[in-house]
Amino acid sequence: LTMDGMGGMDENFDAAQGADLLSLALGRQPGASDLDDFVDFQVFFDGTAARGGQEALPFLRARLCEVFELLLPELDQYLWHRDRFVLEIASGEGENEAHLFGHLRVGDGQEDEWFVAYLLRQLTAARDDVSCRVVDADGELLIIEAALAVPRWITPSNAEYRCWLRGGLVHLLPKPQAGEAIQLTLKEALAKLRTASESTAARGKVQRAIDARLEGYPKKAVEMTRHVARAVLPEKVAKVLLVYPQLIAVILDNLPTPPSQELQRLRRDLPDNESSLSFDCESLSDAEDTVCIGVRFTKLQYARLASLRCKLPQRFSRKRWRLPKGSKEGSVSEKAMQLGAMLCAGLEAAYLQNLRSASAVLRWPSWKLEKWPQVVPEALPWLSDSDFRKHATPSMSSSLSARRAFAQQDELDEPFRKAFLKAYGDKALEAVDVSIHWRDGDDAEGWLQVSQEELDAEMKARQAEFDEYDRKRSAPRASADGPAQKAPSQDSPEELQKEIAAMGSKISSLLSGMSSHEGVDPGDGSKDAATATTASAADSSESESASEVGELDVLGMEDGEDGFAEEESEEDEDAAHGEGKEQDEKGNMQEYYTELDEQLESVLDGEEPEEASNVGPAEAAAAAAAGKLPLSSRHVKVHGSAPLELDMHAMEHVLASFCSEHQLEPGPASLLLGELGLAKGGYAPTLDGMD
Repeated sequence: LTMDGMGGMDENFDAAQGADLLSLALGRQPGASDLDDFVDFQVFFDGTAARGGQEALPFLRARLCEVFELLLPELDQYLWHRDRFVLEIASGEGENEAHLFGHLRVGDGQEDEWFVAYLLRQLTAARDDVSCRVVDADGELLIIEAALAVPRWITPSNAEYRCWLRGGLVHLLPKPQAGEAIQLTLKEALAKLRTASESTAARGKVQRAIDARLEGYPKKAVEMTRHVARAVLPEKVAKVLLVYPQLIAVILDNLPTPPSQELQRLRRDLPDNESSLSFDCESLSDAEDTVCIGVRFTKLQYARLASLRCKLPQRFSRKRWRLPKGSKEGSVSEKAMQLGAMLCAGLEAAYLQNLRSASAVLRWPSWKLEKWPQVVPEALPWLSDSDFRKHATPSMSSSLSARRAFAQQDELDEPFRKAFLKAYGDKALEAVDVSIHWRDGDDAEGWLQVSQEELDAEMKARQAEFDEYDRKRSAPRASADGPAQKAPSQDSPEELQKEIAAMGSKISSLLSGMSSHEGVDPGDGSKDAATATTASAADSSESESASEVGELDVLGMEDGEDGFAEEESEEDEDAAHGEGKEQDEKGNMQEYYTELDEQLESVLDGEEPEEASNVGPAEAAAAAAAGKLPLSSRHVKVHGSAPLELDMHAMEHVLASFCSEHQLEPGPASLLLGELGLAKGGYAPTLDGMD
C-alpha cells in the first residue's frame, strides 16, 4: 500500500517495511523518528523557596491548578506533533528548590517548542511571582533565536541558567565578574533574577527578536496544527479518536508498522482478553459498522503521512476494508478508505508494542464532550489533603480545569495497552455522536505545494537579516578621541563584482611573487598582476574619496600594508592599540630571526672540531665579516631580503643523488621548486623525474 499525495493504491510496491520519503530526505532510516529533538521547561514560584520539605508539594499542586486555569483555552485548541503538554511536580534535590517541569519530544514539529515558549510567556505576564526557563536539544531556546541580538560575551559555556522568562519579558542575567564562576548554578540564578528582575530584562533587540518569532500566536500556531481529512474507520475506533484527538500522534509514530510476523508474535504473547482486540474490518461483528469522519492532523503530520509509503498487513488492504452501511461504491473516496486503513494499522501496532510513553495522550480528552471519561475525576482528589486546602482557592473544589490539571499528570507510567483498554471500554464513548463529525470534503491541500520562488524569497529574507547584521558589525566604530565615523555605503552588485575581480588579480600577483620571512614581494609579479594591483588601488582610492570610511569589505577582512589580512578587533581598546603593534611587528620579526640564526649556528657548528673544517681561519673571518657562514657550516642564513643564489645545474644533480640515496618516490618537485623560483625554462622536465 502506498500513499502518493494521498492518491491511489499501488499493490505492487515491493518494500517489505516501507519507506518514509520525508525521513529518507532528512537522512534517517525508514520509519525512524527524530527522537533527539525535545523541549524541556521549568516553572518556579517565588513562594516555593520559603516552603521546604513536604510543605512544597501541596503548595505546587495548588499552583498547578491555577496554571491550567490560565492556559486551558490555548491548550484545548492546540494539537501537538508528538508528545502533548504535561506539567509535573519535581521535588527539590540538594540545594535546588521544588518546581513544575515538563519534557516534550517534538520530533520534526519545531512549532511545538515555540508554542511552549508562548504559553510560558503568557504565564509569566499574568503572574509576577513566576520565573520560567525553556531549553531544547541545542541549548537555550530563546538565546539561540535571538543570537544576532544578545551580547557577545554570552557563549554556550556560560549560557546555562542565564536566560529566563519573567514578567512577560526575556531576562538575561549579567556577565560574570572577575573572581566569579563562569557558569551559574540554579540557586544563584534564581536569587539574582528575583532580587534584580527590573535590571536583568534584556535589551529591546532581544525582546523584538522573540516578539517577531511569536508574532500571530496563538492563532498562527493553531492554524499550523489543523488539517482535517476524511477517513473510514470502525465506529468505536472513530469515537476513541474523537475523544482523544492527541492519539493521532501515537498512531503516526507507529507507521510504517512492524512486519506482519512480528505483530503476530506480539499478539500470541498476550492473554486472551487482550489478544482478541483487533482494529481491522474483518474483526467487526454484524452489529458494528464503519463510519466516515473528519480526523484532525497537524499540517506536519499530514505532510508526513502524504509522503509515506508502506506495505500494511493484508487485513488492512483496500479489498478487505468495508464501506459504511448505506454508502454506495464511489460515494466515499478511495483516499478516505486508504487513510482509515493506515490509521487502524498504526493503532494496532501501538497497542501490541505497548509503549509507556504513549499513555499520556489518554490523560487529555477533548474539551468538546458532553460527558467526561473516567480519566477526569468527578472531584479533585487533592482536596482531601488539609495542607493542599491551605493553598487552594475556594473555586478549585468545583473547577473543571483543576480536575483536568490533576488528570493530565496522573499515572503517566501506566502501560499503553492497559490505559487504552480502559479508554476503549469507557461508557463516555457511547455519548459521542459520530454523525455530527461527517464532512463533505477534506481541507484544501494547496499548502503542501511550495514553489521555488516562495522558497527563494524566504531564503533571501533570512539572508538579508544576516547581511544586515554583518554590515552593522563591520561598520567602524568611533575612536576614543575622534568623532563617530559614517557607516559604509552600499555598493551595487556591479561594483562589488569589479572589486572582487580586482582583489582576485591582486592575490594572483602576490602568489606569483618571491617570498621571504618578510612576506610576499609584489614587485616581482608579472605585468598583468601589477596592472591589476594598480587598478585595485585606484578603485580603493575612489571609494575613499566617496565616503570617509571606505567600502565595506565583502570578504570580511581588511588588507594590511604587507598584503596580509588583519582581523578587525571586536573591542574598541584593541583597535586603539592595533596600529602600534603593526608598526613594531616587522622589526620584532627581524630581531627574532637574527637571534634564531645565532642559536642555530651555535648548535650546529659550535661543537664541530676545528680540524674537521677545510676552511682556513682567514677565510672564516672574511665570511663572518660579510655576514655569511663558511661552506663548512651546516646552517645557511635566510633572513636577508635578497633571494638565495643557487647553481641550478649543481642543485639538480644534488637532488638526484639525494633521492637515489634515500630511494624516494617521484613527486611534484618541479612544482615545489617553481614556487621557490628555482624551476625555470628547460629544468622543469628534468626535475619532474626526480624528487
